[in-house]
Amino acid sequence: MTGVQTCALPIFTFEPVRHEAFPALRLGVTAGMAGGVAPAVFNAANEAAVAAFLEGRITFGGIAAGIARALDAVSGPVAPTRDELMDADRRARAVVEAAA
Repeated sequence: MTGVQTCALPIFTFEPVRHEAFPALRLGVTAGMAGGVAPAVFNAANEAAVAAFLEGRITFGGIAAGIARALDAVSGPVAPTRDELMDADRRARAVVEAAA
C-alpha cells in the first residue's frame, strides 16, 4: 500500500441526531417519506426561508418554522405531474414569503 498513510486519516464519529437542535432535518425526512408534492414543498420552502434569513427578514429559527408552515398549508396528489410540482413549489414559496 503505497501513498496511503492510514494513521494520518481523521477519525469520524457519529452520534444520534438531536432533532430538537435541527428541526428542519426531521421535516425533510418526513417530507421525503410522505412523497407526493411534500419533498418539492420542503425544498421550495427551505430555499425561500433561507433567502429571507439571509436578507434579515426572519431569524434562523424562522427557517424551520417557515418550512413547517408551508408543509401544513400546501398539499397535492400522491403522484404529481410536473405542473403540479411546479404549482406546489410556487405555493410553498408564497406561504413562506407571506410570513416573512
